[in-house]
Amino acid sequence: MFLELPYVGITINLDYVIYGVLSYGVGLVTVMSVNKLRRGAKRDYHADDTVVEAVVMEYSRRLKDYDRVIAEMRARLDIVEAKSQSLTQPHATVTPSQPAPTHAQPVSEPVAVTQHPQVTDEAQNGTTDYILKLLMERPRTSRDVQSAIGRTREHTARLMKKLHDAGLVSRDLNSKPFRYAITEAGQARLKERPAQAPGLQRAA
Repeated sequence: MFLELPYVGITINLDYVIYGVLSYGVGLVTVMSVNKLRRGAKRDYHADDTVVEAVVMEYSRRLKDYDRVIAEMRARLDIVEAKSQSLTQPHATVTPSQPAPTHAQPVSEPVAVTQHPQVTDEAQNGTTDYILKLLMERPRTSRDVQSAIGRTREHTARLMKKLHDAGLVSRDLNSKPFRYAITEAGQARLKERPAQAPGLQRAA
């Protein structure tokens, strides 16, 4: 199919013109479709990144909660073990009575009872200050503190838990066994109470 322009002297093939217009239209539609698909893919990609980041943060938070619960359970287990050991140790020594002779009144030997000295508030505060001074030098484990203050494992575990709950010391959960370090509140307490408790002048 041809179109003649006699004034110009040009003959145009309309088939080529139609094919060119159709090709241009198809190409334009294709480019627009590809751009639309790319924008949709980018939105989906960013949405997936947001979901993955939220899931990772949630799992990290749960892992921290599990570590905290495990640390509390370990501290309670130490206290229970110390109590069980103290219960298995004898606290009183009883001497059996001698057999009584015939027609004689039986004579019983005296019972020797081991008494534990009462710990006063002043001595307790002195022990606390001494532990804080030890932790000022470097972080220490519960066993280090026990050997330094000369107390039982049960007493030391209860005392360290009390100091941790009071915010005077911090517990490093990444080390096994746990290491305790003095906090700013503990340092402030030492400044208010500079005197060291008597009877605790020991090397760490």
